[in-house]
Amino acid sequence: VRSFRRAALALTLVSALQLCAAVIPISHLDQATVKAFDDYVAAYENGDYTKFQASGKLWVDQQCCNCCGKPGAFDDGKPVVEPRASKDVASGSIHHFSGSIRVKGATIEMIRKIMQDYPNYVKYYKGDLGAAKGERQADSTPEDEHYLNNLLLVQSTLWISVTYDSHYDVHYRRLDKNRWLVRSASTSFREQRDPKNAAAGLYPEGEDHGFLWRSNTYWYARERDGGLDLQVDSMTLSRQSPTGFGWWGTKRTKDAVEKMLRDTKAAIESLK
Repeated sequence: VRSFRRAALALTLVSALQLCAAVIPISHLDQATVKAFDDYVAAYENGDYTKFQASGKLWVDQQCCNCCGKPGAFDDGKPVVEPRASKDVASGSIHHFSGSIRVKGATIEMIRKIMQDYPNYVKYYKGDLGAAKGERQADSTPEDEHYLNNLLLVQSTLWISVTYDSHYDVHYRRLDKNRWLVRSASTSFREQRDPKNAAAGLYPEGEDHGFLWRSNTYWYARERDGGLDLQVDSMTLSRQSPTGFGWWGTKRTKDAVEKMLRDTKAAIESLK
């Protein structure tokens, strides 16, 4: 009887999840939602992004990474991730996390090599990407390398898997011998109609399930004391989470940033 009850409960849960997945409505991305995200990005770029170029200071410099004489997680090479914003805007939600990690024995040239090694992104960021490619643009200079890239993002969203054909405008900028930064801004996000069948095609842009509409990522690299300090800031725009599920959007972004830091560190260390 107990086994029957467990089986019945499992079947009920599976049926409920399948039903929920089937009835999730398509969302429309409004211009007011896009403007709210663009305004948030502009304010950030006028703050931390500009400050790093002027002073070389990172977000983690203001955090308490050492206490009572004991080495902090950052100095031990572990990711330090904190929320910067998680808020609803006009018909959407913005999630912003900052994360830092230290890679001993690493250099800017090593992180540059990993970041521009698009054919190996699927290996470096295992489980997150189905494909990746990037093309260096004609207006690139040694100080400002300009790429357009295309990533096939694979995400598990609660009970559903979603896949996005995403495009980005990326600038890799060398500020001086010890400082380097990356600005990656999405230019297009289109969700696959069937994540397991690319032939099914894509939803029209801005007319999908709304799990991810925009994404800006900023990387900061600073060489010091025989190692590399890395910081990543991730900002995403999505539909508003259903009542009671706001925690999920926050957790999803936090987990993604932490994994990104760990994966990038492992990729750099593979070059040693």
